[in-house]
Order: sequence, then C-alpha cells, then structure tokens
Amino acid sequence: MVRHLSRPRTWLLLAVALLLVGTVALVPRGNADQPTAELSSGAPTVQPPGTTSFRISSFNLLGAGHTDGKKPKRKGWANSAQRLKWTRQILDQQNVDVVGFQEMHASQVQQWPVNNPDFASWPLHKFSHAVGHNTISWRTSVFRMVKAKTIMVPYFNGVEQRMPYVLLEHIASGQRMWLYNVHTPANIGGNHQKWRDIGFQRAIELANKLRAEDPSIPVFMTGDMNDREKFFCPTAAQTDLVAANGGYASGSICTPPKPTQIDWIMGSAPVTFTDYAAVRTPLVRKTTDHPVIVATANAPSMAVQQSSIQRVVVVTAEGLRASTGSQLATKGEMPQLAAMRDSGSHTFNARTAVESAAPLPNLVSMLSGRPVAKSSAGHGVTRNKLSGTVHRAAGTYVPTVFDRVHDSGRRTAVFASSSVVAPIRTSYDAKNGALDPYGKNNGRRKIDGWTIAGSDHKAAKAFRDASKPAAYTHIHLSGPRAAGEKYGFGSARYRRALKQLDRNLALVRRTVNTHPAYRGRTMLVVTATGGGDKRSGTDRLAPHTYKVPLFVTGPGIPAGQSLYTMNPEWLWPAGDRVGYTRRPITTGVVANLSLAALRLPALSGSTLNRAQNFNVLQLPTTAPGTTPTPAPAKGR
Repeated sequence: MVRHLSRPRTWLLLAVALLLVGTVALVPRGNADQPTAELSSGAPTVQPPGTTSFRISSFNLLGAGHTDGKKPKRKGWANSAQRLKWTRQILDQQNVDVVGFQEMHASQVQQWPVNNPDFASWPLHKFSHAVGHNTISWRTSVFRMVKAKTIMVPYFNGVEQRMPYVLLEHIASGQRMWLYNVHTPANIGGNHQKWRDIGFQRAIELANKLRAEDPSIPVFMTGDMNDREKFFCPTAAQTDLVAANGGYASGSICTPPKPTQIDWIMGSAPVTFTDYAAVRTPLVRKTTDHPVIVATANAPSMAVQQSSIQRVVVVTAEGLRASTGSQLATKGEMPQLAAMRDSGSHTFNARTAVESAAPLPNLVSMLSGRPVAKSSAGHGVTRNKLSGTVHRAAGTYVPTVFDRVHDSGRRTAVFASSSVVAPIRTSYDAKNGALDPYGKNNGRRKIDGWTIAGSDHKAAKAFRDASKPAAYTHIHLSGPRAAGEKYGFGSARYRRALKQLDRNLALVRRTVNTHPAYRGRTMLVVTATGGGDKRSGTDRLAPHTYKVPLFVTGPGIPAGQSLYTMNPEWLWPAGDRVGYTRRPITTGVVANLSLAALRLPALSGSTLNRAQNFNVLQLPTTAPGTTPTPAPAKGR
C-alpha cells in the first residue's frame, strides 16, 4: 500500500529541508564536515594520471640458428619454439611492458607474433629476417606505435645492418618515448672493436638528435653491446642517457656500474629508473645464455613536467587539529593558515595514519609513504620512542624521501624543535643509510643538514638562515601538542600556541616567497602528525585527533581548491574514522607527492600514493600525445 503524506505535514518537511539547505550554504569555507561538492568546483571528476611507470627489458633470445636443427651449434638447449614460450613466461613474470629483443632469428621472428597477438612488434620481417634479429615488442594494452624507423649500424666485418627505433605512446598517460634497440658484433672470427665503436658513436648521435628535436620525449636504448666500459663511458659522457643500473660519467671521469654487464638499458630525462635486475632464474638459464635485463622506467606526469617546482618544503606540526585551525583561520586569527587555504589546494579533513595519531609513527609514514602496521607492509614504528632504527622496527630497510632526493644528487635538510625526530637521523646516517644505487655515489648519509633548534621559532629561523637551501626540507614543529597536553586542547593556552604556530608559518612562507633559491620554484606543504582531544594528542580514535589539515601551495597549484575535489579517487570520509581501503586522504600521501613534484619516482615498498597520482597541480594544457617543455633540473 502506498502511503501519502498529508498537506500540512508536507509543508512542514519542505520548510525543514529549506532551512537545512540554507544552513549548509552558511557553513564557512573549509569546514571539516562539509561535503566535497561545497568546497570547490571545476575540478576533475576523473583522477588525473600520475607518474608513467612501465617495465622495460633487454632480452637476448639466443637465436634459433644456434640451437635448432639436427646438428645445432649449441648442444643441450631446447629448440627455439619451446624457448620462445618460456620467453613469454619470463616477460609475464617480470611484468615487462616493452622489450628489445636481440638474436630473434627467422623462425622466432615468424612465431613470436603468431603466439603473442597482444604484443605488437617492429620490424620483425618488414625488411629481412636479418633486420628482424633486433625486434622491439610492446604490449598493445600499454603502448601504441607513433613512428617506426631504422638506422644503419656496422655488424660483423663492417657489413651495414638496419637497427630499429620506434616512437611509442603510453596509452593511459599520453607520455611518448623513443626506443632504440641494437646488437653490436662480438669478437667472433676476429676483433670487431672498431665496428662496435662506430656503432656506439652512431647511437650517441641518434640519441642526441632525438633529444634535440624534443627534450620532453625520453630516449631509451636497449641492446647486447658486447662491451662494458667501452660502451658505457662514451655513451654516458656524450649524451644525457643514464644506465638503469647506475654508474656515472662526465668528461674524462667514468665510473661504470658494478657489476657491469654487456647487456644494457639506458634512458634519458625526464625518466628515472628503479628496480633494475639482471635476472638469472632457472627459467632464464634454460631459455637464453644471457641474463634478462629489466628495470622500471618512471616519467613524471604531464602536469609535473610543465611545473616550475624544483624544491619542496614540508612543515609538520604536532597537535594541529583541523577544527580549531579552521575556526581560527576563518576568524582571521591564523592568517597564514587562511592564506594557504585561499591561495592553494587544501582540506581540513585529512587523516593521520589509521593505526596511530602519535607524532613519530605519522612522521615516518609521511617520509616513507607506508602505513604503520607491519602486517600491511608498514614501517613498524608504533610509538614516539624508538629503540634502534626504523629499519629494525620494520624488519627491512625503509627508504624515505631523503633517500630518493639525496641519491639523485640533491640536498636534504631537517629543522625540528623536538627530539622526537632523533630516530630519523640515526636511521639514515652514514652507518644505517642504504648504499646509493643510482648514478654518482652520494654516500649513505641521506640527510645533509640536521638542526634540532629547541623551539618552534628557532627551527623556523634556522630554516630562514640556512646557507645551503635544500631540494627537500622538512620542518617539524611541536608547540601546539605540548600546549594541548599540558593545558587541554580546548584551552586558551592551546589557541595561543596555534597563533604562535601561525607566526612561525609566516616566517617559513616569507622565506619561500622571497629567498631567491625558493621564490617561484617551491611547493610548500603544511600538515599535522595529529590533532588532540582533552589532554591527549595521541588518541587515534578521537575525531579531534585523527582529523588534520593538509595545505599545498606553490607555482601551478590552483587557488582555493579542495584536495578531495581535485582527487576523486580519494573518498570524502565525513567525520568517520575509516581504514585505508576506504581511501580517505591520509598524510602519508605527502612522501610520494613530494617526490613526484621533484620528478623522482615513488618509494620502493610504499603503498600510499604509490602511483603518484595524488594531484595538487593545475591540469596540463598540453593534450595527451603531445609533449610539453620541462623545467630544467637543478643540482644540489
């Protein structure tokens, strides 16, 4: 039976509804319980793409001519048809998206596309079977081909051979890349160094030509070079290509990666490499007589490539609860917080780590991009006092923002008012920091500048007065939590501590906006390790403790935008305490957000914003498939 409302009751409900609508309209901008749609408009309804990451491989197949037939040259190997099936298994196991094959002989050239229709290839037998020996192949679900070309390179006895290179476009992000694949002759039947050297020089010329045509399109090189230092040193010194397994060359100085292979993956900016491996599993060993070389290539998003950001400053405050900060900002009593809200992207409804609202666990999450709980691949730091290192708590090495930035050859710095951060320094000092696996060896000590100043104001002043501005700076302030736990988070003394925090933010913002090293090129992030309730700053179940603000300002960051509206993949949690699977914005996104802004890849082992698609920038004006001009990279 359908139930009808009486007319008086209908009018009453309508009046209540109108009153509620009017009430919502009067809620001040930035209120932590306000729905996303009320915070800002004109932001994306689809999550913008983040870093373009893909797996690339150099794979010498061991050609069919060596193993097939009644009297094979290489005895004891399975025939090429069987090994080609294993080849596909290896690519799948290593999650390879694009591969440069060498020694793809005639039967393999014919059979590969038949058995693997989800891979496209160039050139196969487009010209001749000999040219197909060096075929490039890619998953059609990941890349599409834009252009396909060849260059002439001398092979055995100087006989010129076509070697392929292709322009591919990443389907999801629109990022384009050139890939050149080559096999230079080994010293079989004589010394062929002369021909290898000519081939290397032609590759150098090709890479420089392609980079000059469009610097935003990275150039990759895969191949069996049959050389180590004699290939790496001139190539790395005369181009901007870097090897996926490290090493360094400039002018007459050359330090090849160790161990050095004869099979190589190299690439240029804006790409960086992670997760390099020379794979020699039992399956690889029965498939080919070479290791399978694999690495992850990471290209910053189009928005980041267009950005002028070259430095990141992160300010974390203990005890900055969202509700009080929002009220004081709205009343004009925290003008710096209000200015960041109005001039950048923000939310007053971010979350601490799900497992903790204590300062040190949350600080480690913000630096590592990991949750707290080890059962969730977290860092394992559960309390403010830590015996030993972060790595000991996790049971494995935990890389942080400091690792990535320092290993890239840029400076890092910490300014703090509280010794709560001390375990961070110990964990990443010259003894406990990891070896630098990328490019020039910058050492194991990952934090270049370290200051514990004794007060929030002194920490802010130390940042202002630093003689060597860093690419990544972390400023950690403890005053609000100290006042809240002593006098109560609803007290007048706590509110005064927040106003003092605002004055310290003024000093930081003034430095960022006026210092030549920072002005016009710095992303400033302000957030909290937790809020506080009553006299506790660590109760993870108290809404006033787990709800914290997150503000981001800088060049290219739109004014007055809600981070939730800009990031629809992250879901508005209202006032609830929700888990990671519900995808609220947690402060743990800051680690990989900071690295993305610096054009560096996400941290290994991180799970929070691992795709680096948490967006704070204006969407790029360049259409997918075209390439912007990137901002020049700076050194330390």
